[in-house]
Amino acid sequence: MGFFFKIISKLLGKFKLLSYLYYVIKVNDMRTTDKKAIDYLNNNPIVKTFIEKVNKQRKERYKEMSWMDGKTDLIVEIGNKFIRLWDGSSCWGFISRVDGDLKGSPIKKGDLLKPASWKSPAKHARGNIIDGTARYTEYGPAYLI
Repeated sequence: MGFFFKIISKLLGKFKLLSYLYYVIKVNDMRTTDKKAIDYLNNNPIVKTFIEKVNKQRKERYKEMSWMDGKTDLIVEIGNKFIRLWDGSSCWGFISRVDGDLKGSPIKKGDLLKPASWKSPAKHARGNIIDGTARYTEYGPAYLI
C-alpha cells in the first residue's frame, strides 16, 4: 500500500495527495439522512412512499445486474424549496416542496426534477409524485422526450 501512495504522491504532489485522501474519506462518510429529513418523511407519507418505492426498484435492478456492491438507499436532504436525493456523492434528483417558478418554468408541489448540478434542479419537471406521473429510472429522473 505504501508503494501506491509513493507513486500517487509523485504524480500529484504531497498537497494534492492529502486533499485527495481527505476527499475520499469525507465522501464515504459525508451524507446521511438527518433527523430533520426523517421528521419530514414521517409527516409526508406520499414522499416517504415514493422514496421507498424508488429504493426498492433500484435494489431489484442492481441485484438483477449483479451490481449490489456499494449501492445504497437514496439519502434525503431537506431544503426550503426542494428535497434533494443523493446517491452516494451524486445528486439523484429533486422533489419540489412548493408551488412556484423555476427558471421561468412553473413547478408544482411534488414535481420530480432532474439535477442540473449537485446544487440546483434542471428547468422542467419530469412528472409529479403526488399524482403518479413521475418518470424515472434507477439512475435518476428521466430525460425529456
